[in-house]
Amino acid sequence: MTALKKYQRLECIGLWRSDLSAQRREVILSFGKATLVLTDSQNRVLSHWSLAAVEVQKGKMGEATLRPGAEAEETIEIKDKIMLEALLKVRKEINQTGPHPGKLRLIIAIVTLIAISSVTIFLGPPALVSYASKVLPTAKRLQLGQAIRQHIGQLAGPYCENPEGTIAVQKLAKRLNSKNLKQILVLPGYREKAIVIPGGIVILSENMIKTTSNPEVTAGYILSALADYENEEPIQLHLSKVGFPISLSLIISNELSETQIDKLAKNALALSPHPASNSSILNKFRTTQVSSTPFARILSNKNSEYLINNDPYPENSPNLVLPDGAWLGLQAICLKM
Repeated sequence: MTALKKYQRLECIGLWRSDLSAQRREVILSFGKATLVLTDSQNRVLSHWSLAAVEVQKGKMGEATLRPGAEAEETIEIKDKIMLEALLKVRKEINQTGPHPGKLRLIIAIVTLIAISSVTIFLGPPALVSYASKVLPTAKRLQLGQAIRQHIGQLAGPYCENPEGTIAVQKLAKRLNSKNLKQILVLPGYREKAIVIPGGIVILSENMIKTTSNPEVTAGYILSALADYENEEPIQLHLSKVGFPISLSLIISNELSETQIDKLAKNALALSPHPASNSSILNKFRTTQVSSTPFARILSNKNSEYLINNDPYPENSPNLVLPDGAWLGLQAICLKM
């Protein structure tokens, strides 16, 4: 396209939000090959948007809000008039010269299927899973995590939601302040390890709270589980365990059926990820300023001695994990009102 070639080097600053609950952050918006590319200040790609699907909503003050699709929660606000004019011109050319939407979808589906089949034949299913986990947009990744969360609640729940306990887990998540931790949930019953699912969701079992008098132990379950996913994102690990047809569905449509989500939820409940190294676990305690000794003492494996002898805070955590009132609230989270 003539217009696209003209603007391929054009870029501007915008305020991006991955979903409705996320804070806006400054990113760089630029033209790619038939896409808009969003990158951070360190040139790391945050998202790709198809130019043909981008929705543009003009504001009263000359600004414009862009979305990757009509119902997408992901948005970016720009004020650069040149970028906006360029975007509208390129979209107009796409609409004038492109095939009928139905034919375009068919062509894309066929080309995508051929490409995916080639990747699967030559590199094997693991490559397909890896690709699916990397190309899934941030907003869809969060939606998938919430869908899996809901199905897990139906299979093993319902989640414990005593009001005081719910406030306490929010305080705990804020206290740990880990970039991979957005939400903590609690299921009734017993499990040996916490569950980690896409979107920064960690699911504890009731025993991880009720069988200890020390909130540092509960924090240890969370940090240990997060360490298990230090080198592999939760979505990639879960997809690798349920077969490549689900990854194929994500690549083609970014959507999964209720049956496929249910399969992912059952896998999450049964999954035992490869344990993290002692150094990775200890680093989680160090960066969140939590003593590792209380958690280590409840373990019955060879990690205990290492976590105790190398505790970054052998005396005590420098800051309370939870004040007494919040800890009592957390311990009551599974009590029915």
